[in-house]
Amino acid sequence: MGQYLIGMELPGLILVGLAIAIGIIGTIIQLYPGLPIILIAIGIWAWAVGTATAWCIFAAVAVVIILSYVLSFVLPAKLMRDEGAPWSALTAGIILAFIGFFVIPVVGMPIGFIVGVYTAEWIRLKDNAGAWRQTKSALKGVLLSILIELIAGTLSAGLWVLGLVLT
Repeated sequence: MGQYLIGMELPGLILVGLAIAIGIIGTIIQLYPGLPIILIAIGIWAWAVGTATAWCIFAAVAVVIILSYVLSFVLPAKLMRDEGAPWSALTAGIILAFIGFFVIPVVGMPIGFIVGVYTAEWIRLKDNAGAWRQTKSALKGVLLSILIELIAGTLSAGLWVLGLVLT
């Protein structure tokens, strides 16, 4: 811990830890980019500490986050495509989620996404049951993406704690 008196003092460590916690919350609520916040916080810590170990932890976190972004797009898209959800429905959901975010504070984004996917699928299929089935498929994909990002954020926090122990 003596090294932190040179590189990063306790208030700085607390701020980095708080930023990581805020980042993890961001992976859950999806209102701001949680993983980049975590990466920046750990990058600041690595820069302040300046050891090879700190930079290795930062590099490991960067790999985890990049891999999670790839997986959070590929796996949910595969799930949704396997269940028959077309890109047009997902695009409509994303557009209405964006609009909903501004029209209905806090809950507008998920409501907009559901309404957008359901409406696009109802127009395409002309069937309430089919539209709802595709909407549930899209929601599963979104939840899988959130779970992947949450795991990456938690793993990144764990790597940072490991870095604290090792440096």
